[in-house]
Amino acid sequence: LALREATDADDLAFLTALRPFQRAGVKFLVTARHALLADEMGLGKTVQAIAAMETIGNDAYPALVVCPNSMKRTWAEEFNRWAPGRDVVVVSGSAPARKKSIAALKNGEADVAVINYEGLRSHTRLEGYGAMTLSAEEKRPKELNEVALRSVVADESHRAKDPRAKQTRALWAVGKNA
Repeated sequence: LALREATDADDLAFLTALRPFQRAGVKFLVTARHALLADEMGLGKTVQAIAAMETIGNDAYPALVVCPNSMKRTWAEEFNRWAPGRDVVVVSGSAPARKKSIAALKNGEADVAVINYEGLRSHTRLEGYGAMTLSAEEKRPKELNEVALRSVVADESHRAKDPRAKQTRALWAVGKNA
């Protein structure tokens, strides 16, 4: 897989393995850059997101994937399948182990970190919402805020629909500048 900038999704050979509607989804994501891919379940949104980042090339990395805990390993496996040149870390385990994985992303030792929604709020500051007052701890930048993320993928983004929920405001904070 040649990693390079591409302006047309059809320029990358691995995209020929995708179905036509998936290639259209990749083109949509590459063009929009900030988008919601809302295909039905089972139609390959994961591969479309990975293919879009690979089409954009190195400018899409470092990347963070936020997903349900049960999907962390699946995301890592899909990156290994569709973007085998990318180093992926799964953020899991004890707090020091999670911080070590995030440090690998920050230091350029990894291209992608995969974290679950529940863990996200432990490693990023929170954004405010309405009249809600943030504590000093919630305002304090944490490990993920020190990473110059270029892409943030929110898998199962309906988990971040309540603006009062900490995991929603953590996603806002980490994705703010991506």
